[in-house]
Amino acid sequence: MTVQGPAHVQVSHHQYVLLDTDAEEPDQDIDDRLAGSGLVYANAEATYATVLTGTSYGDVDVVFDVTVSEPPLNCEGWDEVVEVSLYFPSEGPLVGDPLSEDLVEVPLLGGEGEYQWWRFRIHARGRDAASAVGDIYAEEGDTVLEQHLVQIWAAPQAPETRHRLTDEVGRRRRTASPEEYTETKAAEAAHAAQPPAPDQHQHTAPLHTELHGRTPDSTT
Repeated sequence: MTVQGPAHVQVSHHQYVLLDTDAEEPDQDIDDRLAGSGLVYANAEATYATVLTGTSYGDVDVVFDVTVSEPPLNCEGWDEVVEVSLYFPSEGPLVGDPLSEDLVEVPLLGGEGEYQWWRFRIHARGRDAASAVGDIYAEEGDTVLEQHLVQIWAAPQAPETRHRLTDEVGRRRRTASPEEYTETKAAEAAHAAQPPAPDQHQHTAPLHTELHGRTPDSTT
């Protein structure tokens, strides 16, 4: 389904994705996903981004707003607002649960088939309320607990910008900065690589040295 405006987006495992059709899912384990803002993280190529949700499985209301230039920043009424740079063709990303066939296609503004950098400003609210409920499925026209707004415009690649971070779902997942997370993981890896300290309380059985077929306490 092609959309430019509001849509029900399918989520699973507390997330939905924005992906290029030729992109591969990042090679990350669950712990690696703790890195970042607590709202969105992307692979190294910026062709695959994951948006974290309070909804575990079901639907999230998402409005896609594609503009020719950067829109004014307005965080009022939103719990979380984060910007990231992503690299997509003008056909735009597919959005939703990557295992579902019901993905939303979001066309961008630009030359046909041309890859370029885009700025994605992602807003979220209702993640905490949705997290308390769990699975939320909606019919066409229903309003669900969790809403997102994704503003998109063409812009040079730039670092992640965290405009607002206030909800509990994000607090549980984010780090103060990507650098802090990297340093923490490096320290944990270095600690894990160290050999274990000898057990000072370990007891071993006494050694009996064999002397010409006899132990020290042998008698003739």
